[in-house]
Amino acid sequence: QGWKRHGFYCYFIGNTFVSFSQANQTCGRHQAFLATVEDRYEQAYLTSLVGLRSERYFWIGLSDVEEKGTFKWTNGESVLFTHWNSEMPGRKPGCVAMRTGITGGLWDVIKCEEKAKFLCKVWAEGVTLPPVPTTTPVPRCPEGWDSNSRISFCFKPFSRGEQKKTWLESQEFCRAVGGDLASINGKEEQYVIWRSIANNGYYHQHFWMGLYYLNPDDGFVWSDGSPVRYENWGFGEPNNYQGIELCAEISGDSSMLWNDRHCDYLYGWICQIRKGASVKPEPTESPAPKYQTTEDGWIINGDKQYYFSTESVPMEKGREFCKRNFGDLAVIESESERKFLWRYILKNGKEDSYFIGLQLSVDQRTSWMDGTPVSYLAWAPHEPNFANNDENCVVMYKNLGFWNDINCGYPNPYICERHNSSINSTVPPTTFSTPRGCHPTWLSFHNKCYKIFGSAEDERVTWHAARTACMNLGGNLATIPNEQVQGTVYTFLTFHMKDFVTDTWIGLNDINHELRFLWTDGTGVYFTNWAKGFPSGHMDLYSYDGQADCVVMRNSPVKEAGKWADESCDNNRGYICQINAGTYAEFLPSTSSSPSSIIRYGNSSYMLIHTKMKWEDARKNCKRDQFDLSSILDPYSHSFLWLTILKYGVPMWIGLNSNVTNGRYEWIDNWRMKYTKWAEGEPKQKIGCVYLDVTGAWKTGSCNESYFSVCKKPDVQAPTEPPQLPGKCPETEGHKSWIPFRGHCYYVESSSTRNWAQASLECLRLGASLVSVEDSAEANFLAYTIEPLEGKTSTFWTGMYRNVDGEWLWLDNTAVNFVNWNVGEPSPQQNEHCVEMYANSGYWNNIYCSSYKGYVCKKPK
Repeated sequence: QGWKRHGFYCYFIGNTFVSFSQANQTCGRHQAFLATVEDRYEQAYLTSLVGLRSERYFWIGLSDVEEKGTFKWTNGESVLFTHWNSEMPGRKPGCVAMRTGITGGLWDVIKCEEKAKFLCKVWAEGVTLPPVPTTTPVPRCPEGWDSNSRISFCFKPFSRGEQKKTWLESQEFCRAVGGDLASINGKEEQYVIWRSIANNGYYHQHFWMGLYYLNPDDGFVWSDGSPVRYENWGFGEPNNYQGIELCAEISGDSSMLWNDRHCDYLYGWICQIRKGASVKPEPTESPAPKYQTTEDGWIINGDKQYYFSTESVPMEKGREFCKRNFGDLAVIESESERKFLWRYILKNGKEDSYFIGLQLSVDQRTSWMDGTPVSYLAWAPHEPNFANNDENCVVMYKNLGFWNDINCGYPNPYICERHNSSINSTVPPTTFSTPRGCHPTWLSFHNKCYKIFGSAEDERVTWHAARTACMNLGGNLATIPNEQVQGTVYTFLTFHMKDFVTDTWIGLNDINHELRFLWTDGTGVYFTNWAKGFPSGHMDLYSYDGQADCVVMRNSPVKEAGKWADESCDNNRGYICQINAGTYAEFLPSTSSSPSSIIRYGNSSYMLIHTKMKWEDARKNCKRDQFDLSSILDPYSHSFLWLTILKYGVPMWIGLNSNVTNGRYEWIDNWRMKYTKWAEGEPKQKIGCVYLDVTGAWKTGSCNESYFSVCKKPDVQAPTEPPQLPGKCPETEGHKSWIPFRGHCYYVESSSTRNWAQASLECLRLGASLVSVEDSAEANFLAYTIEPLEGKTSTFWTGMYRNVDGEWLWLDNTAVNFVNWNVGEPSPQQNEHCVEMYANSGYWNNIYCSSYKGYVCKKPK
């Protein structure tokens, strides 16, 4: 009672809500089994039984509880038919229930413990069971195809270099040879395919298989019509990215994970053929469609022509090329045009993304660079995101042809476009706007205006706040595209930063891509000027919990003024703003044509001599006015003089001549040489005189050559070297060398670091003591001596310590009548009782005595 006959079977609808296992047991008590579905006719009958019922689910006998991903009937029959709902069977294991309602009859995978009614099935009484088929020999596979004794199909992967295929082309190929794209019905078949891929050496490639998404109601199906009873999707797959991934590919590694892809993607493919079937001849490969090209290599498509670059450059360089060839970066106005470009780079492109002509403004509005109205957009998911507020350019991704915003300075290949009618057309003359110049408080150079902020502490801000401030002024943080403009920023330092105590932000950063530094205004990076040890990538030596993503132009130490360092964007610093100007103007000191005109800079007066003279004559000419040929003591004065001579475009003699300083290159005005700017390969031996070249570098030249010259008269004369007192220092022994100064000898250890106590014992062992410093002359001597060793160790122990009463004392009992503390030192920090000396400046800092550092020993001659 309650059973219904259909064909050779009877069916019973369970009237209680039970779990999958309980339903299976209930059917078993009636000598029946949970319903199997052998074909679409039986499926239609079962749908008619339950499709309009009010209950949501009815159990049938399918599950993958025995082996995750492989679905089997509880009665052991082969799975010959499936009728999955959309996005089924999915990734989670479970048991299968037939739905009712709008999706009546479709199959869902649900938890086996859920409660649902069920369908039982049994052979009808009086039905004669079909005879057991006789066993026949298993046919063999064609040569080159793989299988095993338990599988009825043979498989073969195809991978032919550049000759990849779309999913549809792959299916046509497999059917032409007498088979179809591979369907994978279990792990055993998947292993056979993996073995075949490995034996052919196709590791890590991707292959089309026969799974595809016919329509949302049916979900994924196999192209040969076999049921989907096994799945092996990768994590998060299938995701139908952008709603266009309707075909499935398999990875050629041991995981053999599946992924849904756009069906036009180009891959290898895997065919299957039934055992015993004959393989038909492979179809003749039609030659790849040849694009019609112009004489200069542009691809013709309708009334447009395209150029696909192979070189990765910043956007501005790519656009320059396009415009030189009567075009511009590509404008994409329709889906068909996007697909044409995408298919070309998919098949021929070597890079992952390509610049097109779309741009985003600061308020994130889109526009085409050539002025074409924006009528079509194809952004990738979650784009544009305008990361770091500096992604103003757009690239097309190679993988699916969708678009992403990017910093314009990030090098990419590019796509140019031009119309047939534009080729060889006359380029209209450039019209110039009325020159605007720069505001009087701004500095003008190379069509840009610059202004530096941060002289007052309340003007110093974070990198992002600095950029916002510059953008509010109509500009951006300064960009330094080449060394000549770098010299201009040196001029900023010369005239505005010499007395600053802070570094200044510029527009360089790696916020979006670690250690890929880009200018925030999108200019290409063609020049860098890193200080030694930079970029570091970290906020400081001891802190690795934050990134140093923004770049400052350093102001100290003096020898590194103008060099760059990366640090935390959250530090408060000065900053340099840059805006466009409408006129070219050099920011140079005002000079007249008179050779005797005097230029004031800092604590010195300078004269530019516009008459060409030999070096000796140039010096005599300077001395007539109580000047001498100029010394260059730091980056400030160097950039000042360099930019000054740029106005004249000729080299100038400076005050270096080894012939008059005992064969050593020393300043003739007796200032100690702490800064150099030699050109590559300089100084040359036996060439005594030196000039400042228009490149900004120092070069040696024949003293008989005639050049312009620059004279200098400092307000303060060079200090005289303290006299050496009688006595000798110990002879050099091994790596130990003592340096004499006045009445003492000094030993500097930079290779083996020690804590303060160990360092003091090492000095005692040498008959010396940790160094004491008695006056500024000795401090300058020590700073000059240890500065070149900064690369080995940044600080050195001195003999100063703080006793229990809080007094600062020298270890050798010298009276403390001179100090050389760094700004803000000594700090009141407890336990910082010992004193170190900075290698880059000679200034002092108190620190924990347990720290490991270099050290300086001192002993009388």
